[in-house]
Amino acid sequence: MISADFRKNAPTAPQILIVDDEATQQLFTRRIMEKEGYQVTEASNGQECLDICQKNLPDIVLLDAMMPVMDGFTCCAQLQANPKTQKIPVLMITALDDKKSVNQAFEVGATDYVTKPIHWPVLIQRVRRLIQQSQLYRELIESQQKTQKLLLNILPESIALRLQAESTPDLVIADHFPNVSVLFADLVGFTK
Repeated sequence: MISADFRKNAPTAPQILIVDDEATQQLFTRRIMEKEGYQVTEASNGQECLDICQKNLPDIVLLDAMMPVMDGFTCCAQLQANPKTQKIPVLMITALDDKKSVNQAFEVGATDYVTKPIHWPVLIQRVRRLIQQSQLYRELIESQQKTQKLLLNILPESIALRLQAESTPDLVIADHFPNVSVLFADLVGFTK
């Protein structure tokens, strides 16, 4: 069973990137996340967030919507457009609670949305859930890579690719050769 208590199960604490231009909000969020056992990195606008994510991928981004230089919506859209960062969960934290802003957040790729003033227990639970989902996704990718490597070690590549292809009722996995020769040979003393 997978536990949501990352402080006990993970070799290193999950990395959270807090992106907020309000120093007080950033301080409160950082203290609460550090108290939960997470490592915290901070940025004060969307451009700083993108720069940090290019150097070191966080496990989750807590992203304010309204910031100078680059707002959270634009930042989230750029994170989603980049193959390197598109799988990072983004939790938008903002004072905007109108339907249009919520829809816009999800349209640009936010994974979840929390409004200010923040109800801290709700934020903590959502962060845990998103980090757990992120870790499960990484485990799935690693498992698929191991399976791929194992298949390629024991089967020809063409057969392995057919096994992994979408299954259809008439899919033939084996190769067909119209003419073959079979040679049976015995080595003297091999049985011993």
